[in-house]
Amino acid sequence: MKITIVGLGVIGGSLGLAIKQADHLAVITGFDDPAKIESALERGAIDYGASSLLLSIHDADIIFLCTPVRTILEILPVAALHCKKNTIVTDVGSTKAEIVRAAAKQFRKNGIFVGGHPMAGSEGKGIEYADPLLFQNATYVVCADTKQQKKITSLTSLLHSIGARVLFLTAPDHDKIAAAISHLPQLVAVAMMNMVERKNRSHQGYLQLAAGGFRDITRIASSPYEMWKDILATNSGEIKNIVREFSVALSRFEKDLREPRGRKKFAQRFNNAKIVRDAIPKNSKGFLQPLFEVYVSVDDKPGVLSVLTTALFKAKINIKDIELLKIRDGRGGTFRLSFETKNDAEVAKSILKTKNIKTI
Repeated sequence: MKITIVGLGVIGGSLGLAIKQADHLAVITGFDDPAKIESALERGAIDYGASSLLLSIHDADIIFLCTPVRTILEILPVAALHCKKNTIVTDVGSTKAEIVRAAAKQFRKNGIFVGGHPMAGSEGKGIEYADPLLFQNATYVVCADTKQQKKITSLTSLLHSIGARVLFLTAPDHDKIAAAISHLPQLVAVAMMNMVERKNRSHQGYLQLAAGGFRDITRIASSPYEMWKDILATNSGEIKNIVREFSVALSRFEKDLREPRGRKKFAQRFNNAKIVRDAIPKNSKGFLQPLFEVYVSVDDKPGVLSVLTTALFKAKINIKDIELLKIRDGRGGTFRLSFETKNDAEVAKSILKTKNIKTI
């Protein structure tokens, strides 16, 4: 299979590494600026570097467009004109509707275009942060209808081979959901950070006490604007809708805080939020099927996690997800381990018990 990756950053580089790991016979050509091509070759993410976009795409079976959204929109006409008739062209943009609409106008004779969005990423930027395991158990959205799905089996098979879990969504549904669960949290984090910074000018206690929940909620405020400007531009309609809806919810909170009768409503809100939030690890974080959880309490000492993971590795028990829930400085912490089957979870409990690791 001949695969082309246009854009050799974290996602493009990780795709190359993951595909080479899953199928060593695949031939991968990369296109980007010369320095990035050289880095990708050194890391083994691609087999060849193309000197032009046309040379990179003319003979490909599958083309991944791994550039910012605006650049993807610029590449689409070129890809549609010069790719083979049955080439599958897909992208990894964070918004989908505008890209899919533009592609529908271009891909009429050559190529089969389907929008894509891997729900995976890295705190770092550039090929040096590429990871062949980035897509393991990650949800990979593909915007293909039933008819298209039959034409892109080679793409979906490839995505499954690198560990991704394919979820078919329409482009409008993707953008509506992304606005609520990704774009709104980003704007909230930015707003909170800027608000507290302004208050901190008159009293430095604000940032001195900014820990725990505030740090958790505002972590994504560190995301660079360069990554977000295209998202805000190409999904502005859905983002405006969800910001308006969220503003109404906050206004309702402010109103209810004024009087005792209103404050009673918060108990139900808190309880409902807890129920929904506690359910997220079972159905989210890339997992399309419920997982089976084991809670583990460990001491705060060197090597304790190594003992845990090594014991399960030797028993060939695969941990599908791991999350640190609580930490007691100097004493220990509680982890949530998730497994694919109930039997795996029960076997894991038994194994950990033999290592004197407490499970709940």
